[in-house]
Amino acid sequence: MARLTREQYHERLRQLRLLATDVDGVLTDGSISYSGADTETKTFNVSDGSAVYIARVIGLPILVVTARESAAVARRFSELPVLGLRQGTFDKVSACADAEAELAIDATAVAFLGDDLVDLPAMRRAGLGVAVADANARVLAEADWVLSTPGGRGALRELIDDIVEARGLWDKVLADYEDRSGQSRGTAGTESGVD
Repeated sequence: MARLTREQYHERLRQLRLLATDVDGVLTDGSISYSGADTETKTFNVSDGSAVYIARVIGLPILVVTARESAAVARRFSELPVLGLRQGTFDKVSACADAEAELAIDATAVAFLGDDLVDLPAMRRAGLGVAVADANARVLAEADWVLSTPGGRGALRELIDDIVEARGLWDKVLADYEDRSGQSRGTAGTESGVD
């Protein structure tokens, strides 16, 4: 299981400049449903979508890399502010390396969130390899850190919350939500400021 202590994990979270993630089994529970001849459906957790926005607030780009191609995935990430979406990409190391070059960073500043064997090369290369709670046994054994949340149930949100906590940025995140709602601290949810 996890090879880092919580203190070491938090230190690595503070150093991140890119978060790359798989889709199936991480941002979904791994299920694929077909409706009709060609329609594929997937279920995404809304808290993972919120995590992408939180990452933007704290200045952490997210790269989404998946070995499969899916219109549902393209649709989902057209709605979210990610650095990029790479579908049909078995070579996740190269996808990460391209993003690293674009951001002028090296692999030590990258976290890769995965669940299956296809993710291992990118997890091994990254400065922080993170697995969802229900990842493949080999992935769990090699991950630097294992989340408590299974894929499709808010695992990305858990990781982003950990990053915010490690960096001490909750006030910044909450201020952004308050700014977007037109409310100031202590008055959210009421016009008069009385809770």
